[in-house]
Amino acid sequence: MASTKQETATMADDMDESSVHWKLKARTFAITFFSYAMFHVARKSFSSIKGELSREEWMVSSLTSSQSNMYGIMDMVFMGCYASGLYVSGMMGDRVDLRLFITLGMVCTGAALVVFGLAGFANVHAFAFFVVLWGINGLVQSCGWPSNVAVMSKWFGHNERGVAMGLWSGCASFGNIFGGALVGLLCSYLDASIAWKVVLLVAGGLLWLLALVVYCFLIPDPADVPSLVATNETPDTPVTKPNILEPTIAKPAHVPGISFWRAWLIPGVLPYALAYACIKSVSYSLFFWVPYYLTVAFSMDTSRANFYSILYDCGAILGAVSGGYATDRMQVRSPYVVVSLVLSAIVLHFLFGATEHQTAVILFALGLLTGGPETLITTAISADLGTHPSLHGNQAALATVAGIIDGTGSFGAALMQFVVGAVAHCEQTCTLQNVCTTTCGWANVFSVLQVMLVVGVLCLLKMLYQDTQSLLLTRDSAGRHAKIPVTGGDHSDFAADARADTPSHNPNDMVSV
Repeated sequence: MASTKQETATMADDMDESSVHWKLKARTFAITFFSYAMFHVARKSFSSIKGELSREEWMVSSLTSSQSNMYGIMDMVFMGCYASGLYVSGMMGDRVDLRLFITLGMVCTGAALVVFGLAGFANVHAFAFFVVLWGINGLVQSCGWPSNVAVMSKWFGHNERGVAMGLWSGCASFGNIFGGALVGLLCSYLDASIAWKVVLLVAGGLLWLLALVVYCFLIPDPADVPSLVATNETPDTPVTKPNILEPTIAKPAHVPGISFWRAWLIPGVLPYALAYACIKSVSYSLFFWVPYYLTVAFSMDTSRANFYSILYDCGAILGAVSGGYATDRMQVRSPYVVVSLVLSAIVLHFLFGATEHQTAVILFALGLLTGGPETLITTAISADLGTHPSLHGNQAALATVAGIIDGTGSFGAALMQFVVGAVAHCEQTCTLQNVCTTTCGWANVFSVLQVMLVVGVLCLLKMLYQDTQSLLLTRDSAGRHAKIPVTGGDHSDFAADARADTPSHNPNDMVSV
């Protein structure tokens, strides 16, 4: 009888710990989701006000008189500094307190936006000032992505990672949608010449508010919560139940992060990093230039152009969730990525010359087909590679790998912003009646983006072959109810599940130190 009561109490304790674990998971999901969403609100704020800045010819430079060239240079500097920062931030994220690191990035990003808005009210027109400010903005924003991905990867295991990270990766698109809606709302209530400055101030203030939430409530690692660590202790180990509302921070053993160059040697990092450079160059070209394209091609005002550009982000959210679910079921990622990129290149061909309503449908489809692979690579795939079997359980590579992949992609996006600005070569002409029109080479721009998508597919052909072979062997194994070792795929952790957690002894999966 006493034994039955003890078993009942033990089961109740286990259920209580499980409930606590899921509550903390949900809290971590929400905090990191809105944390990174606010970084994208910051980016969307600038891309959404380009049309108004162009109409006012706000920036002045002795280097060029073309407003589109100036925006291209600013985007290139932003992405270049962001990419450089990602390599460093990724390594730092595996070595410092992620809560403080994310908070610092958000505070500094908010400060950059506020300074930009105040400079507008102070009638600062010097292009050099805004270039330097936006470069600093890119550098401090690099704290956000690898650190948040590392936090999520520690809280969510491999078997739930595709769906969880697919849902979570919608934070970028959510931030874009919220940022675009914020610009559209303020532009509809305020004069456009005032609204763009207020947008930057409001976005900066929201970043500071969320930074406070991160600092006060984020728990970067489940190992920091004694009640969760205790579930892995022996029964004889005395455990004191903490107050769950105010988790006691434990002092887990320090695990040194891997080196930058060793991270590059993890199977799959190089091809996915190169492919992501192509994908992100396309995604960010659409992100930065679609609102401007809509104002030029269809003479839309800033508010309407931003609501149209939101369709791309809506498609990206759906693509990320469906892609995460599909790849979790398939147990391989690259087939989904490759097929989506091929379809995206086909759809992009029809963007130039489309009517206004056709453009809306195409933007949604591009978000679905391009945004899905983009978010999948930087979340679930980065987490898979950061916990690759060759690391022998060392999770101190999560932020480093995420930083490498996102950093390489950002370098590609940085170069592409300059290319887009140069290829578009927008020129404004005015008639004697003072009616001005802007002409750009958009057909050439979209052709360049199609080429980049094809190059991205080529980078993943080897991964596609290996993952397809792994998938076929795994299904054959399941059909015969036999455990057959699967080798060759860079996502060998998927095959490990089919091998019932049997350790891999494939020498090709080992990383040289």
